[in-house]
This record gives sequence, C-alpha cells and structure tokens, in this order.
Amino acid sequence: MDFTTGEAAISVDAKGTAPVSVTVEWFNSNQSGVLGTADGRAETLTYQPGSGAVVRRHVFSGQGCYWGVRVTTKPAAGNGSQTDQVWLTRCMIR
Repeated sequence: MDFTTGEAAISVDAKGTAPVSVTVEWFNSNQSGVLGTADGRAETLTYQPGSGAVVRRHVFSGQGCYWGVRVTTKPAAGNGSQTDQVWLTRCMIR
C-alpha cells in the first residue's frame, strides 16, 4: 500500500437462494466524517448465497485528506442496514 491506494474488505453472508447486489463507491474529502466527492466510478458486484469475502482496492485520484468507501447492498441486510461507510485519514493533521 502507498499514499494513493485504499483497500476495503467486504464480507457478505447471503442467505436464501437469490443473489445479493453490492455497490462499492470511493470518495475523497477534506472534512472528517464526510464522504465528499466521488473518486472514480462505482463498482457493482454480485454475491451468490454462501459467498465469502472479497478485497477491493482503489487508487485515488483526488487529493483530499480523508478517503471514504461506501458499500450498499440490495436487498438490505437482515438487520435493516443497507449501507455502511468507512473513512481513512490520509493527511497528518495537527
């Protein structure tokens, strides 16, 4: 890894017989906790029931001090949550 690459480990525990659609979107921002500007195109993955985890890597083109990744599932998870987000700090902020 370097200072331009982010990584997300995505784990889906699909139940039933239908596949699950997972959309992965990357963002950069200069404000903590805010997704900010989309960085690249969204990627949609399809998981079959019984699928495990996958690691997605993204090379950021934006120069924001915070990177974010948003993962959205269709259908929503059994606990009602359809979206999860994670932020990474890229800059040394004092």
